[in-house]
Amino acid sequence: MGMSRLFVFCLFSVFGIETMESLDAQGNLTIRDWNEVVLEAIRLDLARPNVHARNLYHWSLGVSAMTEVYHQGSVANWPGPPLSADQISMLADAESAEVLHQAISGYTHAFVTTRYVESPGFLETQAYLATVFETTWNLAFDEAIDELPAVALGVAHAHVINSHFINDGANQIANYANPCYVPLNDPLDVTEEGSCDFSLDEPDHWQPLAFGGSFVDQAGNETFQDVVPFSGANWGGVVPFALDQYETPIIYERGGCEFPVYLDPGPLGTFDLANDSGLYDYQTGFATVVRWQNHLDPTDGVMWDISPRSLGNMNAYPSNPAYLYNVEDGGDFGTGHALNPMTGEPYAPQWVLRGDFTRVLAEFWADGPDSETPPGHWFGILNEVSNHSDFTFMWKGTEPLDPQWWMARTYMALGGAMHDASIAAWGAKGAFDFVRPISAVRHMLSLGQSSDPNLPQYQPDGIPLMEGVVEIIEAGDPLAVNNPNLLGAIKTRMWLGEDPGNGSLSNFGWSSGCSWWPYQRPTFVTPPFAGYVSGHSTYSRAAAEILTLATGSSYFPGGLGSFEIPADTFLAFESGPSVAFTLQWATYKDAADQCALSRIWGGIHPPMDDIRGRMMGITVAEHAWNQIMNQLESSPATDPGTFCPEDVDENGTVNTNDLLLLLSRFGDDC
Repeated sequence: MGMSRLFVFCLFSVFGIETMESLDAQGNLTIRDWNEVVLEAIRLDLARPNVHARNLYHWSLGVSAMTEVYHQGSVANWPGPPLSADQISMLADAESAEVLHQAISGYTHAFVTTRYVESPGFLETQAYLATVFETTWNLAFDEAIDELPAVALGVAHAHVINSHFINDGANQIANYANPCYVPLNDPLDVTEEGSCDFSLDEPDHWQPLAFGGSFVDQAGNETFQDVVPFSGANWGGVVPFALDQYETPIIYERGGCEFPVYLDPGPLGTFDLANDSGLYDYQTGFATVVRWQNHLDPTDGVMWDISPRSLGNMNAYPSNPAYLYNVEDGGDFGTGHALNPMTGEPYAPQWVLRGDFTRVLAEFWADGPDSETPPGHWFGILNEVSNHSDFTFMWKGTEPLDPQWWMARTYMALGGAMHDASIAAWGAKGAFDFVRPISAVRHMLSLGQSSDPNLPQYQPDGIPLMEGVVEIIEAGDPLAVNNPNLLGAIKTRMWLGEDPGNGSLSNFGWSSGCSWWPYQRPTFVTPPFAGYVSGHSTYSRAAAEILTLATGSSYFPGGLGSFEIPADTFLAFESGPSVAFTLQWATYKDAADQCALSRIWGGIHPPMDDIRGRMMGITVAEHAWNQIMNQLESSPATDPGTFCPEDVDENGTVNTNDLLLLLSRFGDDC
């Protein structure tokens, strides 16, 4: 769903726009293709999912408003600034879809230029925009503004949209810096081996990471930072699309800062309350992350059928997480799908090494280098779905719409949901400020083992012993042969980092000490914001709901969504997978659930972050969809900002003259 920035740029500069698949009858780019322009700007920017979700919402808002006016002659109660009377007249009276395409192209160019001007890849974004625009209209952007009135219309509306939301709480003027947040823990230096003298002053709270002046973010941008700050700590205070129409936020206070939380996810399994009682417990939850990392080892020989025949179809989330997660073997207890409902045939099995499958999931859903981040990933999925040969543009599965109209409405619904998912998830992240596995696991390892008071290194708050995962070093252990001082110490089986000598197989083994790592690059390690709740889980569950509602089906077109994974070259952190295979999902929800699980396998979230985020995403989507339907069902108005039907002479005042004029026209044809 994401393409490398170099490949996409070369496509346009060498072959031109004709290489794109969705040109309309006049050869113009469609709305889908202009959305891909926005996604490419995201790929070239810093990895800030909350910021990009906001941008995707605002872009969708402007595009959808113009499209509704073109098709209906008006737009009723659309959020954000209304179109002017002249804009409405131009779009409503347009005799060709080319006018709408021109407006959207001008809008997208101006919007991307405004919102991504401080992107580290902005020069590349500019060049890309210029190539797309000039190839589409045979005019440079500045020339098109003068010669094509609809392009100028779109540009004007982009500036209006930007001005309207400039003070929405995101702190766009200061490049989205936190107005009020101070971390409670000193930074963890991840350029050195983890010391077993390590401890967290506040084990329930997020710990910044120090990279020695070279941090490469999730999008592959090197920012030359030492300590990377919390991204979006105060995002719960951003104005939502729909959440504030249905929910009242709870205000949490910490360190003199206020943190609004919509859809409060509930209490955490905190360190001071740890009793090793279940997957929501601190010790058990973070130990599960350590256990699941070993599922990424392809040398264990475990084979899984990864087709929809065996995976997916978790129709309801149980209240007890022990009935959701298969703690020992990994994954969930989804029953799979007996038949493809679109073909009536069983899904074909696809047997793959579990270690290949889980490594690919950890990276595919992580949205690593050159990606469009989680909210953009789901826009990419929508674009792929709508380009499928079996897809029909039926709004809600029942109402046929012009394809561009359907895309604009669905972008609006998805954009609003992704924006509100950010506000809900990041509101919780800022308020609860919960620790990530990289810090929690090292903290527990430094304390000792919590399972058996009769064994060495016992400490009730330490890490549970798990056979084959966390054990005591005994006499004869290879680790103690050259270092007898390790007898009685804890050892952990873990990913040891990239080892080119392993080829496409991963590098797993036993390690003494406290240097546990997630399955990530050493220049990235963990996203720079708190864990609880998982943004991936929230975004994905909300997106799956929106796609289901907009298409009228829970299933991908043809009953099967897929993504081809090449052998050896797909993984960025190491070679792999060892064989080529295809990621497959029957339903949008299956894909969302898989995305959520991938974050546990990747060492980024414990189960409590995941399932609470999924539940939050369901409600986010419900509110966003209700808001869309309320707006579509509202009575249209020519200009929502100024129109008054009683003002018959349209002079801005309702008085006796309006009544006399009405009476004088009584009986006239309308």
